[in-house]
This record gives sequence, C-alpha cells and structure tokens, in this order.
Amino acid sequence: MAIEPCVKIEVLVMGPIENNVYIISSDDATVVVDPTAKAPRIVEALGGRALDAIFITHGHFDHVNGAKELRELTGAPVVASAIDAPVVEGIAELGGTTRTLKPCPVDRAVEDGELVQVGSMVWKAIITPGHTPGSMCFYLDSQHGSNPQGVPVLVSGDTLFRGTHGRTDFEGGSPRDMDASLARLLNALPEETLVLPGHNDFTTIAYERRTFAHLL
Repeated sequence: MAIEPCVKIEVLVMGPIENNVYIISSDDATVVVDPTAKAPRIVEALGGRALDAIFITHGHFDHVNGAKELRELTGAPVVASAIDAPVVEGIAELGGTTRTLKPCPVDRAVEDGELVQVGSMVWKAIITPGHTPGSMCFYLDSQHGSNPQGVPVLVSGDTLFRGTHGRTDFEGGSPRDMDASLARLLNALPEETLVLPGHNDFTTIAYERRTFAHLL
C-alpha cells in the first residue's frame, strides 16, 4: 500500500459479488467490517487475535451474511446505524437484492456523529443515505490510530467507490441523498484520507474531489 494509514489494514475479498471484508487493527484492538460470508475464514485470518467489534455499513445481504456466525464465534459486538439496524436484525425488510439476508443481532445501534471507541481507536459514525437510508461510514482520525504519522481512514461501505458511488436504484436508495452524502464527505474530510470501499480498489478523498468536483 503506497499510502501509510494510521492503522493496520487487511482485506479479504469474499462472497458472491467480491466484497471487501476489512480487518482493521491498532496496537490494542481489532475490528472487522462487513463480514459477508465464511466467518471461520475470517477467524482464521485474525490469526489468534481477539475481535473487539464488528462494523456493518448497511443492511444489504452481501455486507451482513457472515456477521451472526462471526459474532457467535468471537463474542464481538455488532455495530450498525440505528436506521439500518432493524434490517440487519431481520425486523424490517429492505429491497435491492435478490438474495436472502441472514439476520444478525445489533449490539449497538448508533446515530450520526456518534463516537465508537474500540480500544484506542475512536471511530466517528457518519450517516450517508443514498444507497440505503441508514448507510453509514466510519471515520478514524490519525490521532486515534496506532500510527499518528499515518493518514486518516474512512470506511465507506457502498457510498463512495473509486471514481464512482454506490447504486441508488435499489429500494430505499436516493440519488439526491447520495449527492448530499458525497458532498458532505468530500467537503468535511482531509484530502489525504484513505477511503476503504465495500468493493473494488481503495481511493482517497483528494482523488474523489476531482471525480465529484461538481458537488463541491
């Protein structure tokens, strides 16, 4: 990785539509983001490390379906947005995929701007509707990572990809909301921020400010 992030980042490309499942570690804690499938494989990749939290960016099957088993295997609490939490838990339904979501309990349902501390890492929840009503990004400032000299990190789910954004034509999606969410991220976050999307390659806020210059 050419850019040095403020935490250790490992990525497993998994599931039927090649999701990025992130293992993010500081010196004293580890988070898994969007476990799509094959929880035992994720546990194996942890290499004996304790898992301290499971982050879910939104309530689509390909970001959720390994979460329940991973929670059971590790005891790690599941964190999701308060808006999408009922979908993750199977209480409410959200269209947009043709596959069945495997419900998972949500141990902490968070609101926009809420801070989620996992060990020394302090993540800021940023609700970014557009792909789903409760899509959520997680932002980590460099000062709250294990490497203060590294760049900040944004886990963007299916909101922001390299050179594009997530689909808005699913049930609950909104092009207008997506534009507002992208504008918020691109105007508020440091340009050196490393963006970890739910699919495909990493990007940076600086790169996406050029992609979405019309929103600035």
